[in-house]
Amino acid sequence: MSARVDLSAVQNAYGLCYVRTPWAWFTRIALDRQWGERWEHAPYMRESGLPYADEPDQILKLGFDGPLLGPEEGAHAHSYSVQEINARKTAWLRSENYFGGVPIHIMSGVTIQRFTELVELAGGMVYAPLGWGQLPTLRLKSDTTS
Repeated sequence: MSARVDLSAVQNAYGLCYVRTPWAWFTRIALDRQWGERWEHAPYMRESGLPYADEPDQILKLGFDGPLLGPEEGAHAHSYSVQEINARKTAWLRSENYFGGVPIHIMSGVTIQRFTELVELAGGMVYAPLGWGQLPTLRLKSDTTS
């Protein structure tokens, strides 16, 4: 059994600002104003902290899976700081396809809608907390007989 979460109200209001697999954080403020502890240090996976949130709805956190690699992984691995990644010097997530497929690069600032499209294109899924959005109303058997 699964439930779909309606993210339509926020799908274009937030941009990707941080990734620590299997989580992706999105901010509703400009990337140059979003910050976290030691975001200027590389490699980000070892040095940086999670994004700061000065307001309750400033940061949204989504789970994801799929064959995507971070900047410090794979054949083209390199150390970057969060600040450099958010300045678009590299992608937060990317695919490495050795069979001629379309390469996928998920850059900072990408909307939740585009992030979901790209993760699914790579063969993955995006997950949101069930408390978000409107869950579909279940019709009980007794509701259909009246």
